[in-house]
Amino acid sequence: MKKKGKLILGALILLGIVGFLVFGNKQALQADLLTVQPSTIAQTFTEDGYVVPEKEIPLYTSTGGKVTVLAVQDGEKVQHGDLLLSFDATELHLQLRQLEGQLKSLQAQHELEQSKLELDKLKQLYEAGAISKKEYEDAQNAANYSTFPGQIEAIQAQIAAVQHKLKESNVYAPASGTITRVEVKEGMFLAPGSPLMTLHENDNYLVEAYVLTEDVVNIQPKMQVELIQDNPDGDLVFPGTITKISPAAEEKVSALGLLEQRIKVTIKPDIPEKVQLKPGYVLDVDFTLSKKENVLAVPKTALFPFEGGEALWVVRNNVAQIQPVKTGFENQQEIVITEGLKAGDTVILDPQLEGLKEGARISN
Repeated sequence: MKKKGKLILGALILLGIVGFLVFGNKQALQADLLTVQPSTIAQTFTEDGYVVPEKEIPLYTSTGGKVTVLAVQDGEKVQHGDLLLSFDATELHLQLRQLEGQLKSLQAQHELEQSKLELDKLKQLYEAGAISKKEYEDAQNAANYSTFPGQIEAIQAQIAAVQHKLKESNVYAPASGTITRVEVKEGMFLAPGSPLMTLHENDNYLVEAYVLTEDVVNIQPKMQVELIQDNPDGDLVFPGTITKISPAAEEKVSALGLLEQRIKVTIKPDIPEKVQLKPGYVLDVDFTLSKKENVLAVPKTALFPFEGGEALWVVRNNVAQIQPVKTGFENQQEIVITEGLKAGDTVILDPQLEGLKEGARISN
């Protein structure tokens, strides 16, 4: 009896092993799946975009001198007419007072001479015969050859020049905006023509991107782009419009140290309130060259060669099948399936999945 029980137990164990070998092989494969639905696919490329002020006003000194007051610093906002900087004007004020004194003296002397000459009265006396012709002519020559008018004009010109320098000794904001790149400090002596600072007018910004010459043929002014700013809470995405494409290429060095010919593309950003931009910030600029809407697209990596063409693994009734397809429009990641798929089909994303073959049971 015991011998018979052992035989039955052995038979059950054998059946279990056989059942495992037979049915274990039909266990469903775990696969990453994609349910295909109509979507939009676009051909794009991305370049770095650099934020620059829309209008930049460099400020210089025309007179030079010692800086006595520096009223602003980098990043400070100013209004039109605000004082930015002053030069020492002590010597100019002294020159002005001296010239004004000389002018008053010359004007007084000229008035005295004119009162002495009184040409009109002398003319009447001459016509009446009270004075000789020679006396009258001598008086005319004295008036004609007076140096006072010329001297007065020269002094007046010098006064105007000093007054202009006094005006230039104070530098005021020519517009409202933000001060950047302050080049001076109080106490410095500057030569005429020296740079002082830069004014970014009205905090309006542009984005400049440098595009490879082979890519720029596909873009044009008024084209929309997508601007992306890195943010710890998630990328901030907002639109921009191409306003200008430079007519000439510039030589740039790539990240790999290669010389490239690139063309500057200027973009006007549509900046939302939550986005803060400053000159020098770097954004990603996504250029869309072309796109297809309402198409069936899959990752390129899901395709594999099949009978001289291409195919996908699809799941129908929980079973893997090979589906030959025809392809069309594509970008770097995706490709449009023009024949062989319909909306709602399920595609296996990894054609190299271990154990994958026609008839294999699939689960996700």
